[in-house]
Amino acid sequence: MQLKQLVLRNFRNYVDEAITFSPGVNLIYGKNGAGKTNLLEALYLLSTGRSFRTAHLTDLIRTDSSHFYIEAQFEKDGIDQSLSIGFDGKNRKIHHNAATLSNFSHLLGILPSVLYAPTDSQLVAGAPIDRRRFLNIQLAQCDPLYVHHLMRYHKAMKNRNALLKTKTEKSLDSWEEMMAHSAVYLMEKRAALIEGLKPKLQEFTKVLSDENDFFDLVYAPSISMKHLDQLQTIFQKGRKKEFLLGTTLNGPHRDDFLISYNKTEAKIYASEGQKRTCVAALKLSERDRLTKEEALLSIDDFGIHLDERRKSLLHTAISSVGQVFLTVPSDEFIGEVAHDRFLYVEGGTVTSDQLYVGKVY
Repeated sequence: MQLKQLVLRNFRNYVDEAITFSPGVNLIYGKNGAGKTNLLEALYLLSTGRSFRTAHLTDLIRTDSSHFYIEAQFEKDGIDQSLSIGFDGKNRKIHHNAATLSNFSHLLGILPSVLYAPTDSQLVAGAPIDRRRFLNIQLAQCDPLYVHHLMRYHKAMKNRNALLKTKTEKSLDSWEEMMAHSAVYLMEKRAALIEGLKPKLQEFTKVLSDENDFFDLVYAPSISMKHLDQLQTIFQKGRKKEFLLGTTLNGPHRDDFLISYNKTEAKIYASEGQKRTCVAALKLSERDRLTKEEALLSIDDFGIHLDERRKSLLHTAISSVGQVFLTVPSDEFIGEVAHDRFLYVEGGTVTSDQLYVGKVY
């Protein structure tokens, strides 16, 4: 898969831009506030239906404008395709080629991508919700049935919680049956993903740390995998306490996975540099797992917070993973990163400067 062009109209600080990309490494530079990260945000929105910076689409509309429109033109499976999102403050319009998509969940997997941003440090140090999101986004981009069961589970849980709040027992059985059925699928897929990521994580960690670090992953569901055939009964037995609290206490919405560093808890015992190595290795593992989907790789603020050695090792690791989009925080990075296309961003305008293309000093 190759992203050929990205069109941005009234998106963040962009008025009307059409940016073309190289099939290799695209290096994006501009001063703070120029709009570098906005490019990656638009790509992420087209891939996942969500921004990694805000929960509100209205935040993405350029000041003094009433709408935004973004479009990706790409080649996939030998076919030229397009994917677009328009938003006027109230209504969303999503199109894949000539087809209209009714909601964001339907665009998942069309333009798969992996994003590595500075905020991803929360994968190691943050709350379980950050790690669940990591699993959900990865699985959703390659398994439409996972998306179906995730939405089905949360719909059923929302209805169950409403009944718990009003202490209404009627209809609980039907919602719990629906939750149990979808929970089994979600938990089995998450467990399999964790097992599949382990060897990749350890492989990339060795590369990024000169074989000094060792990380491991363990799936930590809120309900034991041994009891998957008893989920509906477990939900029923939890009612007494949950009637008092008005919420569902156990299920995939409370899942987590544990990250260990040299057999200790990474959150506590790994240094900041080691944590960042782990996150980088996780993101490369995610991209590697999506090789069949030919996922795009975006890295925001490439190399920030990494020491020179780890930055160099990361640069080497991404040089052969397909199409890559890197934003860099200062011009000193330009000469350090080999690239196929250089894009300069200033005030929402993008230009390609051939002077820097491919150069490493």
